[in-house]
Amino acid sequence: MSTRRLRLAGLATLTVVSTSACSVGLEDLPLPAPGVDGPSYTLTATFSNALNLPASAKVKRSGVDIGEVESMAVDNYSAVVTMSILDDVQLPVGTTAELRSATPLGDIFVALSPPADAPPDAEMLADGANIPEESTSAAATIEDVLTTAALLVNGGVLRDTTKIVNGLGAAVGDRGDGLTRIIDQSTQLIGNLAARNGELQNVLGETATLTSTLAGQQQTIDDVLSAAAPAAGAVAVNTDQTLALVAELDRITTQLERYPSIAGTAPGGLVADLNTIADELARAANNPDADLTAVNKMLAPIIKITNSTSAHPHADLEDLAIGALADPNHPGDPGSRVPDATDSAAFAGTIAYTLQRLRDRVFGPGR
Repeated sequence: MSTRRLRLAGLATLTVVSTSACSVGLEDLPLPAPGVDGPSYTLTATFSNALNLPASAKVKRSGVDIGEVESMAVDNYSAVVTMSILDDVQLPVGTTAELRSATPLGDIFVALSPPADAPPDAEMLADGANIPEESTSAAATIEDVLTTAALLVNGGVLRDTTKIVNGLGAAVGDRGDGLTRIIDQSTQLIGNLAARNGELQNVLGETATLTSTLAGQQQTIDDVLSAAAPAAGAVAVNTDQTLALVAELDRITTQLERYPSIAGTAPGGLVADLNTIADELARAANNPDADLTAVNKMLAPIIKITNSTSAHPHADLEDLAIGALADPNHPGDPGSRVPDATDSAAFAGTIAYTLQRLRDRVFGPGR
């Protein structure tokens, strides 16, 4: 009885299909509508350009579908894309959005990328949150790719590259070995720098430490510079006067070195006399019995020359003694006297004695 019922049912079905086969095709079969299967929440993303984004485009994270595009609107020359995201997909704050294409001719989809350094307890994007335009980007469209390829092929880029390579070859000529040495030396230099990377890092670290120390003492440095500023300003203002003073001291020193001895002192200049005084004083410091007679003879002219706030080379020679010619304040040399009549006889006798000695040497004694 059951077998008969099955046969009748199959026959009825076959009859229906055969009678309607002429008017039913694959285009009449219902397809599943796109959409998010399950509870979802809404996110928006602002793009500078979303012309190639189709309606109901996929929203993916790490290649997995997590939602779809619900709608697109224009706001202040920017495209605002509204997306429906599955409830079980949590996206932290800072997630970026990018329009991508799996293949050059494939459909555009929205790729969401959470920040790599997001902590586990990071704040999540809530329903209605917006991804700003500075966190979104659009991949190159197929039109841009084809345009760039056309410029590369037809715009002479390859031809110019060939000319550059040929020009380098012509410039090198038969000196390729030299170019090879340069490349080898450059490689060796880079290798040496890489080998001394630790030392370079230490130098940079010490420099950073020094910089930090100087930065920490910045206030002290500023105070020192501020305190030295008035002195530096005074020196700068009086530079001309300082140079003039140095020049005047040089002129006075030169004149003092040329100044002759006074009152029978030893030959030499005043500076030499000063050296003699210093030498005698040093000798007296070591020997209490030292004789300072020579020093006392030079004190009068030195005091005369330095009797004001500055030395003056134009000295008064009223204390000049020459041989037996004495000065009222300075007696002459006690071993000298004024010539008299006896000096002429002594002079003649000296000449006669000298001639006698000369004759004895020429002719012999007694002749």
